[in-house]
Amino acid sequence: MKKHNHLYPAFHIRKWAASGGQIYDKVKGESREINPQEDYSLKYYYSLGEKNSELEDRISIFEARIGELIKEIDQAEECIKLSGKEIELLKLYCILCGSRHQFTSEVITEDESSIYVSNNYLYGLHRVKNQKEAIDITKSIMDDFDKINALDKDIYTWIDPTFFLPEFIYSTFTLGLHLAIVRAENPIICISNRFCIIENTLDSDFLYSYVPISPTTAIFLVKSKYYLDKETFEYTKRRFGKKYGNGAPDPYLSVILGDLEGYDYEDKLFCSYSRMKSCVHIKEVYLPQQKTNSALIKINHLPKEVFRQYNAIFCEDGDKILYCDKAELDWALNNRIDGRKIYMGPQIY
Repeated sequence: MKKHNHLYPAFHIRKWAASGGQIYDKVKGESREINPQEDYSLKYYYSLGEKNSELEDRISIFEARIGELIKEIDQAEECIKLSGKEIELLKLYCILCGSRHQFTSEVITEDESSIYVSNNYLYGLHRVKNQKEAIDITKSIMDDFDKINALDKDIYTWIDPTFFLPEFIYSTFTLGLHLAIVRAENPIICISNRFCIIENTLDSDFLYSYVPISPTTAIFLVKSKYYLDKETFEYTKRRFGKKYGNGAPDPYLSVILGDLEGYDYEDKLFCSYSRMKSCVHIKEVYLPQQKTNSALIKINHLPKEVFRQYNAIFCEDGDKILYCDKAELDWALNNRIDGRKIYMGPQIY
């Protein structure tokens, strides 16, 4: 029987340990060695305190399957080829990372206007509010894992966010979402006992969830309706401009990736496997594809300034921080990012 139930898998934690990382305790104000077997775990969490490990055992099977993919992603350099089945499993795993507990963070934390309402959307990762809800959702995720894992490896993963066929709906949790993978040049990524971050718009539209998988690599689970490609993204900004009443296209959607020190990194959220090379054109032409049974997913490199924003959120909201770079930890502990609190400006008549 497994007494220690991990809320963040040990195979992730070992990657920080292998890179010389430590855990910083904000309450004690000191760092200590990493204990992958017990860190980020709670006793009998998935059985609500009862001494059984039925759900924990099911999760362990999922983690063993995903751990192989995470290892391949972390070792890949510029891109990684995944089957349709592997893509669907990774998407579902990102949902699990933000749903298996009630500790997921959101970029927006306060809203003076009451316009922003978390979870007010159909498609995307919804933030769990209590342990019982987390357990119920995790059981449903495990059911979907069993279903997907039993399918052939060359199943089709649906890409087009505007239309779904019933035979390609493997899980309602992952509808309309795609994967984006990002990489830091050095092991500077931090994570705390919040484990996952959700960013929505000011009008509560889900944009993406951010899941670190190692000190250098993170996965985004992205809403394809907004970020499928450049055309979709530009259309979304125009549509949101009209929706919010001012008529002008939004300059960006993400307050973290869209306007960071004068640079825009939202294109890193675009789906790198939404187009296929044409075999009938003389010139090199790429055509949109609705579905695919294998995909070459690009690994985008981002500057440390981007990861600092997410590190700061983890450090602000959590109290046990997993890190490798002490200087980056200090920066994250001592800086707060803009955009987490929405204030009403003075009324002009």
